Amino acid sequence: MRKVLLIIGMAAALITVVYSFFAMGDTGSFFGFEINIWIYRFIWLALFGFILNGYIKESKKA
Repeated sequence: MRKVLLIIGMAAALITVVYSFFAMGDTGSFFGFEINIWIYRFIWLALFGFILNGYIKESKKA
């Protein structure tokens, strides 16, 4: 079950990054703060990386 949640988290992060290229302007909203769009994208890519790392560790256990 944990693997499924990790996959959903990775998909959500990637969708957010891709969406930011098409629909957002110069800023993105992260926890209510307006930040530069490139920092916003980097934060979401970093979250994707952390989730991917957890998924790889989970896969090695099984």
